[in-house]
Amino acid sequence: MKISTIDLQYISQLISEIHHLPVSYINVAGEVVFEYSSAEYTSNPSYISLKEQLKTYPYHTASNSYPIFFSIAECNYFYINLTVDNQYLGALVVGPSLSPVIEDTIKSTIYHEPDLFPTLHYQQCLAISLFVYYSIYQKKISKTAVIHHNHALKPLIRHEGHTALELSYARRKDSVHTNLYYEKILLDNVKNGRMEKLNEVLNYSIVGQAQLGVLSKHNHLRSVQYLMITGIALICRAAIEGGLNEETAFTLSDFYIQKLEDQSSLIDILSLMEEAIYDFTHRVSQAKQNKYSAPITTCIHSIENQLYSEITLNQLSAICHLSPNYLSSLFKKEVGISFSEYIQQQRIEEAKKLLTYTSYPILDIGSLLNFTDQSYFIKVFKKFTGITPKQYRNKDVHQ
Repeated sequence: MKISTIDLQYISQLISEIHHLPVSYINVAGEVVFEYSSAEYTSNPSYISLKEQLKTYPYHTASNSYPIFFSIAECNYFYINLTVDNQYLGALVVGPSLSPVIEDTIKSTIYHEPDLFPTLHYQQCLAISLFVYYSIYQKKISKTAVIHHNHALKPLIRHEGHTALELSYARRKDSVHTNLYYEKILLDNVKNGRMEKLNEVLNYSIVGQAQLGVLSKHNHLRSVQYLMITGIALICRAAIEGGLNEETAFTLSDFYIQKLEDQSSLIDILSLMEEAIYDFTHRVSQAKQNKYSAPITTCIHSIENQLYSEITLNQLSAICHLSPNYLSSLFKKEVGISFSEYIQQQRIEEAKKLLTYTSYPILDIGSLLNFTDQSYFIKVFKKFTGITPKQYRNKDVHQ
């Protein structure tokens, strides 16, 4: 791109005046460098809300080889990424406009003034985008190429045609219920701990932007957050069905839902969702590697849930409806170590986390995990790690 900021402003002003479309230049920091729009737009609450949502959109993640179309709260936009020598400078954003097929009742419900934004057929939007792109890069691109790279245009094209052809179109393009199909595959991979299969379906499943539903018409970002939170709930239950400890699964679910609510950009939400999927699947995979009988699985889950409480063989034998002696023998046979040694091992693993992620005093950590005194805690810790708790904490700090 060799065009200057002054030329960009000139092009933007002309587009705004000719087509009554707002045009904004948003830089790499998400700041509006300049904007051309009428006073009636800028003073309207609906427009102000949309502008705030625009600032968080992940423009830089898409190509600069063609205009990119997207929608927020029934409003249509396109943007063109501005790059020089592969360095991202920002994006020129054109919109909002409305599709002719949006009913007046929807317009009046969503917006304070139904006629606030211009109504443009997708062909008009497409032509304007090609003109702006050519003005910036002096490159000609075809409408077909832009449509091919833009999922957001395809619903507009279909809806602005004859509605009776909608199902026919979906069948011809083999797009009927693809979202549900890939969602089932993804959840099955989580349930079975298939880490190696995740990449094959992640882009087409419940985290795929192209097929997301709409749970909030007023806020696109909030809509995606709601959908991802629903996805976490589905993944959590699939992991439990796959053998993950219920308490572990629900704790993870709460953790990721809380983190999702804190995200302020689309790409951060989707990245966190992908992290959650891999985390749940990895834990299921680990659980399946240690496939135990039903009584021993029950014991292990109970131990994991009660690391901060007293755990006795008699308590677990009552839960499993087995005699203490038989359960003790079965536990050692399947797990490879005794019941008491396994509890010690798990408590030391928990202690390592507390030493790493908290500033709790070492004496308090030992006490929390039911070690009788500090010297015994240090002895057991050194048995499993080869170093003392203090050495472990200092080692972790300096890494």
